[in-house]
Amino acid sequence: MILKLAGGLTAATLTVALLPFLMVPGAGGPDVAAGPGACGPIGVILDTIRTQESGNNYTARASGSSASGAYQFIDSTWRWLAEKAGVDVARYPAAWMAPPPDQDATATVYVNEILANHNQQIDVIPVTWYYPAALTNPALMDIVPVPEAGNTLTVRQYQLRWMNTYQQKLGAAGLESSPENPTASCAGSVSPDGQWALPAPRDVLARAGISEPHHDYPAVDLMMAEGVPVYAITAGTVARTARFNANWYKAGCPRPGCSTCGMGITIQSPTGLRHTYCHNTVLHVNEGDQIAPGQHIADSGDTGRSGAPHLHLELRINNIQHCPQPLLEALYNNQPTIPDPATLPTRGCTF
Repeated sequence: MILKLAGGLTAATLTVALLPFLMVPGAGGPDVAAGPGACGPIGVILDTIRTQESGNNYTARASGSSASGAYQFIDSTWRWLAEKAGVDVARYPAAWMAPPPDQDATATVYVNEILANHNQQIDVIPVTWYYPAALTNPALMDIVPVPEAGNTLTVRQYQLRWMNTYQQKLGAAGLESSPENPTASCAGSVSPDGQWALPAPRDVLARAGISEPHHDYPAVDLMMAEGVPVYAITAGTVARTARFNANWYKAGCPRPGCSTCGMGITIQSPTGLRHTYCHNTVLHVNEGDQIAPGQHIADSGDTGRSGAPHLHLELRINNIQHCPQPLLEALYNNQPTIPDPATLPTRGCTF
């Protein structure tokens, strides 16, 4: 859980059990260096925090404390961070009351702040969540902070346990870096408010045609090789998946079982927006999963009715298709104001 300390610092006081951990350097100060995956995906980071803090329970409430929600924010810290994320704190004064996307958005804002202030070091995050004073005083890495609150691990032990979980989740999502795929551990750029993210790595989108019109109806086809990480543009719940793992034309479609989307994902956001990602090779999520902005949800491909490897992105509100191009351009260009999807045009982005 995160506690607000003097000077605006925060500290975690969740009791955790010591598990086998990966030996990686610590965070902050002369005694600790950057850990692996220094630009790891926000979705995996959030999943790691939720796993450590609450077992991914968005309605968790700590006994004897106001800490609650998936990230175990105490009420004062929740209100401080949630307001930055645009959450209605009058309606949701405690984290456990807020829907999962609002909790994820709030945690995303804080994670982005931590990474921005510490040169994108992933292993700073667990130290900040647990006992941030250790960031500037390496001697504190080997003490158990606030043991009267139930803590049993030193800061270093907590950090190493957290990093082990992070590395396991990174591997499970197929995001380990390699010489052949050096950007695999990098997530799509998440907007400063934590609400939006690019749907693929920035360098890929530079050549993908984010402004190009689509054939027949409002949507966009982002040209990219197979195996590129695909990220959720905003939060929501996986409403539907399509798992036709073949190319429409090569498989002799139409025939029973064919899907024009191929390996696809549709996410329903609480705002009413439905965003769909088609033609992937691998899906990393399932129906019912809660998704955070920038979460790695799939790898691009050439499945379904596809003439070449690409990502098909489609936005619908009340079943009306809207043009994604202005939204993508705003995200790619880091514009201070991201357009509301409901204001996006419904025509003018087709051939």
